[in-house]
Amino acid sequence: MFALYAALSGLLLSASFKPIGIWFAAPLAIALLIYSINKTGKYFASFAIFAFTFNAAGLIWSNKYVGITPWIALVLLQTIFYLPLGFLKKLGEYWYFFLPVAFLALEELRARFPFGGFGWLRIGFSQVDAPYVRLASIGGVSLLSLATLLLGVAAFQLAKRGSGITIPAIAIALTLSGIFIVPNNSPRQTFQVLAVQGSVPKLGLNFNDRATEVFYRHLIQSEKSLSTEKRPDLIIWPENSVDVDPFKNPKIGQALSSLVDKYNTPVIVGAVLRTDGELQNASILWQPKTGATTRYVKRHLTPFGEVMPLRSILTFFSDLPNQIEDFSPGESAVIHQVGQAKIAPIICFELVDDRLIQSSADSSNLFVVQTNSATFANTAESAQQLAITRIRSIEHARYSVSVSTVGISAIIDTNGLVLKSTKENIAASINGAVALNATRTIYDQVGQFAWMLMLLIGLGFGAGLSYAARVVKRR
Repeated sequence: MFALYAALSGLLLSASFKPIGIWFAAPLAIALLIYSINKTGKYFASFAIFAFTFNAAGLIWSNKYVGITPWIALVLLQTIFYLPLGFLKKLGEYWYFFLPVAFLALEELRARFPFGGFGWLRIGFSQVDAPYVRLASIGGVSLLSLATLLLGVAAFQLAKRGSGITIPAIAIALTLSGIFIVPNNSPRQTFQVLAVQGSVPKLGLNFNDRATEVFYRHLIQSEKSLSTEKRPDLIIWPENSVDVDPFKNPKIGQALSSLVDKYNTPVIVGAVLRTDGELQNASILWQPKTGATTRYVKRHLTPFGEVMPLRSILTFFSDLPNQIEDFSPGESAVIHQVGQAKIAPIICFELVDDRLIQSSADSSNLFVVQTNSATFANTAESAQQLAITRIRSIEHARYSVSVSTVGISAIIDTNGLVLKSTKENIAASINGAVALNATRTIYDQVGQFAWMLMLLIGLGFGAGLSYAARVVKRR
């Protein structure tokens, strides 16, 4: 029976993530997991089953085009990071008061290690529709994760007979205090953007088999929108929208110049470059009359997608690693400037990197997220990525323009609200106004080590709640 409870708690937690997105399923999942372990005493086995089920369900989109073996390998690797939670049993009867800080510590580790980390399923990313989501502007996604875990402990305490209401009341009150954080609605200069979702001829890993077709789809969609809609200050294309190197293919470079010159409007494109023999995933600002100006090269490459760790080992199981050529990472943040807009380009997987997003926010007043969801089309990946983008907008009080080759593309305000969005797997565009906001949130001011402060807070909660429970028990 314990295995069933542990598996159910994992499935329940996965349901808190998009596209299902039932935010309160996350604290309920934690409460069920604590109940299961307390009832059976099987710590390591329960955590293992919970973690495997949660990651298998939450990341099932990753097997659509690469097959079951890489998906299972990813799930097993993620599961390993939950096993140390089993050592909480050494803390005795009130072990679960320390579950939030231990869980959060392993989330932070998983987001950084190995291979640069994979923090896609951090609990905080599931809370974009929670009433306390604005806590992210104070402590980032780490505080959202901690708050959700504390609510899980509180839910267990409420359901536990004879436990009293003091402890859960404190946890709930502190967590829900996020409701009263004032939204960031200060007046700011507006800026008109056109986000172009040109679609692709073929979904999956080989979306760009036919050279230049993805480019011309985005060019045609841009021309169509520019001829009928309000003239924007900036056109934005997604990652990989220029599917050949525009600096080595004069025809493509000239077509870009013709577009921006004709409408006197700059465009930010996503392109794969071949620089000094090495592949680079780049965001390029193409200006009227001057052509390409600023160029940002993706810094946090996707492990097993743009860079292949353990290549020699993995080739024993599949020939797929030999089909992937390693990309070369960029070294620093680059800001595209158009008028008063200081635009931080964020390319796809970089969204999960707290430090990278924070460095981009420091000198920008607008986020542009360029992604290529064609490689995981018709899965939960795009909806989950949009939720992460919404959290980032709240964290840093930035409007975000998220543009994908096949959707979901969207404009998101500083409170994480989706103002406009597209449907998936169609050619479409969004023409809308964004606000240019350089406000620094409390989270920005605390800096990149905010997660350490969250760990200290979590540890304080664990120690304080454990002590209070023992005092109440003695009485």
